[in-house]
Amino acid sequence: MGSPELTPHGGKLVDRFVSKEEIPELASGLSRLPALTLDSRELADLELIATGAASPLEGFMGSADYRSVLDRMRLADGTVWPLPMTLAVDEEQAKRLVPGRLVGLRDSQGRYWGSIEIQDLYQRDALTEARAVCRTEDPSHPGVAYLLSRPTLLAAGPVKVLPLPELPFARYRLTPRDLRREIAARGWLRVGGFQTRNPIHRAHEHLTKVALESVDGLVIHPLVGQTTAEDVPAEVRFQCYETLIDKYYPKDRILLAAFPAAMRYAGPREALFHALVRKNYGIQRLIVGRDHAGVNRFYGPFEAQRIFEQFTRDELGVEPLLFDSMFFCRACDNLASARSCPHPGDMRVELSGTRVREILRAGGQLPPEFTRAEVAEVLRAHYQGTERAPAAAEPRARRGFILWFTGLSGAGKTTLAAQLSKKLEVSRAVQVLDGDEIRRHLSKELGFSKEDRNTNIRRLGYVATLLAEKGVISICAAISPYAQIRDEIHQAAARQHIPFLEVYLRADLSALIARDPKGLYKKALAGEIRNFTGISDPYEAPEHPALELRTDRESAVESTDRVLGLLRDRGLIII
Repeated sequence: MGSPELTPHGGKLVDRFVSKEEIPELASGLSRLPALTLDSRELADLELIATGAASPLEGFMGSADYRSVLDRMRLADGTVWPLPMTLAVDEEQAKRLVPGRLVGLRDSQGRYWGSIEIQDLYQRDALTEARAVCRTEDPSHPGVAYLLSRPTLLAAGPVKVLPLPELPFARYRLTPRDLRREIAARGWLRVGGFQTRNPIHRAHEHLTKVALESVDGLVIHPLVGQTTAEDVPAEVRFQCYETLIDKYYPKDRILLAAFPAAMRYAGPREALFHALVRKNYGIQRLIVGRDHAGVNRFYGPFEAQRIFEQFTRDELGVEPLLFDSMFFCRACDNLASARSCPHPGDMRVELSGTRVREILRAGGQLPPEFTRAEVAEVLRAHYQGTERAPAAAEPRARRGFILWFTGLSGAGKTTLAAQLSKKLEVSRAVQVLDGDEIRRHLSKELGFSKEDRNTNIRRLGYVATLLAEKGVISICAAISPYAQIRDEIHQAAARQHIPFLEVYLRADLSALIARDPKGLYKKALAGEIRNFTGISDPYEAPEHPALELRTDRESAVESTDRVLGLLRDRGLIII
């Protein structure tokens, strides 16, 4: 099936689905077994294992494979493998697990997916895993935040899986065997692949068409597992892909299929994982672009490409197609990269995801050099654009605005807000709004669930907007861990034509622990405090803040000066 030379990773395409004859026995027996409830990432991993996409794995990793993957990006037998695929269990669940016995695997709705034979129970150190896989222990990294939120005890063993339930994108959710059969039916011998978690804009369209020049066919293989709140939802992205393929690609040389993995945002390691897994799908060459699988500048722009140099071509069995980031250059009047374009950055048409959302919600038009009009319309329908903001009726440097400081506890938000307020009060009306103070005086009835936290932040944003409408500079200092609510407040301010600047105060976890006089971080890491942001509750870092401050590497005075510089550059102050 597919290219005759393309052997699955590890030599054999794994199949962990039970046979038709075994289904009744397993299905009826699962309810009598102890059961583990898998989260969305673990379910995605289970699907990859069952279908053979994660070949050669036959189940969740044991301790020998796990430690070998962390230390040298290989399984214990030496096979290249960069990411742990593990199953976390809490202490109460662990009491019911007996080595050699079967345990049921179910989702959060109580639906059984299959079973695991327990062969190993072992502990992981979340920070050690974070440093190895994500190259940071910063809890603002979504992969680190996930690890810190999960139990540290891991269960391992081979799995048996029932036929999958009806899942989203069913007609596109081709297993490795399905995709290999389709590739063979089309007669493709040289097969390329394109991994994405974003809509395809003009730059990526160009990359895929360059790749088409060297292969018989290209599989556009977007990820449909768990991503962050700032990523475009998969159902919206698929509308974009379908529209684009229908009008702008040769249909006999393009195949759209869904990749059911969850994002780990592990940069270089995840790029290697994406390539190895695509080999199991029958794809020989995977496009690997700038900062593949990266997030929030945690990795260098080309680290994801350089990782392939650490292994021989024979042991990988798949080839990366390496590209720099593309953009439209107005001077060149063409798509180009930094390697081919000599012109300065102000000639480039490049937009961040945040800027795309802002333009569409404000009723604006995305530049045709950036994206196809049909793709822009799909995105506009999703973001439900609002009216255009008229020109300001007063000098910008005298208007009120919102300065939003977000970051983990101990990052320095309150300290910076106080110092900045002293500087600005010389010539302007300023009000510092602290998230804890708003909770104490306006939100006494609220707890610390996600809904209650969002309600508190929504009230903070409302007060800040009222003050800014009267010409006051509102400096908000709040952890505000969820991107969606911060974006909601930003859009509410935009509808009132109030400038909103998000400043991300970032520090490594070790620095936050050292600054913590009450020892709350240590207690949270030990499991003594529940729902602690950054440890047992997620913090979603801004993807494109107006300014990022590394408060563990610069003084409060330096941070204050940088914020003042930002405000001057935006024309919001004149001091």
